[in-house]
Amino acid sequence: MLKIKNILFLLFFSSLFFTNEELIIRDFMPSGRIDAMINENSEDLKLIQLDLKNDSLYQIADSSFPGLELLNGPASYHRIITSDQLDNIQNHLTDDILFIVDEDYTMPDQSRLYWVEITPGSQTYGTYTADEAIEYTCACIDDQTNDCVKLGYDDSWYNPFDYYGEAWWAFTPPYYDYIQEIRVTVRGAQCDDLPIWSETYMGLKDSNGNWSNDYELSINYTDNIFIVPETWNQGMLMPTIGSEDNYVIDYIKFEFFYTCIESESVESFQASDGSDCSTIDLNWDFPDSDINGFQLFKDGNLIFESDNLNDINFTDYSVQPGINYEYCIYTYNDCGLSDSVCNTGYAKSSPLSVDSIFSSDGEYSDQIYIYWEEVEGADGYRLYRDEAWITLVLSHQELEYFDEYIESGEIYNYCIESYNECGDADWICDQGFGGSYLGDSNFDGNIDVLDVVTLVNFILLVNDPTDTQLFWLDMNQDSTLNVQDVVLIVNIILN
Repeated sequence: MLKIKNILFLLFFSSLFFTNEELIIRDFMPSGRIDAMINENSEDLKLIQLDLKNDSLYQIADSSFPGLELLNGPASYHRIITSDQLDNIQNHLTDDILFIVDEDYTMPDQSRLYWVEITPGSQTYGTYTADEAIEYTCACIDDQTNDCVKLGYDDSWYNPFDYYGEAWWAFTPPYYDYIQEIRVTVRGAQCDDLPIWSETYMGLKDSNGNWSNDYELSINYTDNIFIVPETWNQGMLMPTIGSEDNYVIDYIKFEFFYTCIESESVESFQASDGSDCSTIDLNWDFPDSDINGFQLFKDGNLIFESDNLNDINFTDYSVQPGINYEYCIYTYNDCGLSDSVCNTGYAKSSPLSVDSIFSSDGEYSDQIYIYWEEVEGADGYRLYRDEAWITLVLSHQELEYFDEYIESGEIYNYCIESYNECGDADWICDQGFGGSYLGDSNFDGNIDVLDVVTLVNFILLVNDPTDTQLFWLDMNQDSTLNVQDVVLIVNIILN
């Protein structure tokens, strides 16, 4: 694209043709706020565009509405205002420079997701020029990093022609369900010796190479901020800038406000409680929503992940019996993880030992009575006498046993072993006897002087007692035969 500069300007500044071209350094000027006219309580908002193409239009708008913060001279401006403010502005500015972009504008808020990316001007995705009017330089701006690009330039200082250059940048925002707002900021400046107006425009290219809108950029080194329509090209968003006026682009900032709906949590998540001795079974149902896969954790560690939504159960073999484990499951999609759903589970363990076993001591003349307390988780109990298994009692039966096969005065050792399908508990034991009493050394069913004589002979070491005699004559059960035991037997005889 070719244009002839205003001949009057060429004549007026003809003396410049006889001097060397000097580099114009432009310092950065802060841009006005796009929401300068509103506060947090403002309602009924409008998004407007002001196309202030020359100094006269700029001065009218800036002097009439200083609150708009039109700080950068002639350019296109986007501003957010209220309905009352719009009525006032429309009384001063004509429709050819004032456009309502959005009648029912809503400010992005914290509930919306936000993605931003900044690309140096030099990192163009594509360019166009018929006359090599593109140069990778920061030229007139006060930032000589050479990460810029300059569009449109003169072949030489005396050439009265400008040549058109165009560049575009590509942005690929994250996955989204709804777009709330797209903002593009162009930081740049015009490098012409005669910066009277700008012939530099920004828009977004569609898939046919057409621009969505034209926004005129300021000649000053500043940020040009625009809320732009959703315009896709090759699955990307491509801000495009074209200029004939030696326009330098420092960087492009792309802001993406969007909504991404995370996947829903699983339903009916359960972990088994003691259904097996060596495993824990997990099962769940998926909701009818957008889900790409799921992750399963045990005590905070990932143990399984799958994108197969037919996987609705899992068996954990890496468990220890009787230990509670916490399992949590998350679903995920392109927007991220769902809330977790958690449940505890444990593998069945062998039962605990019974607290105690009680066997009778002489209460019955011809039998010994044994009983014990119930243990949770036991399927049954094995009873042993002197380490020989004598009977099996199931958990639903009376927890007792009468041992009728005994000899009078004989001491027996009874032990209980609780068990289930996962294993056996330790034995708990107690001694019992029947058909005799403490002090009856000859097991004749009577306590008399013969028992005293037998005890005295043991004390005087005339005879040595057997273990059974030692038990029956140790009246105070202190494991020693002495005069105290004699006194206790005599007391029984004398009643």
